Amino acid sequence: MAATSTLTRTAPDISCEHCANAIAGALGAIDGVATVAVDIDEKRVDVEYDAATASVEQIDAALEEEGYPPLR
Repeated sequence: MAATSTLTRTAPDISCEHCANAIAGALGAIDGVATVAVDIDEKRVDVEYDAATASVEQIDAALEEEGYPPLR
């Protein structure tokens, strides 16, 4: 079993449950992403993923494509 990596991103445009669901759906569709947790109040996204399958670049691109560009 591959080791899991964790990525935390702040996305200032997160404001509601719809945002959280959209982000979870987009990131969850990436092969290798195990879990996605969105904290609306903190505007934070925590992603656990297999770094051998998914990349930080893919995760950031998916956030941007959904309309929630992350701070880096």
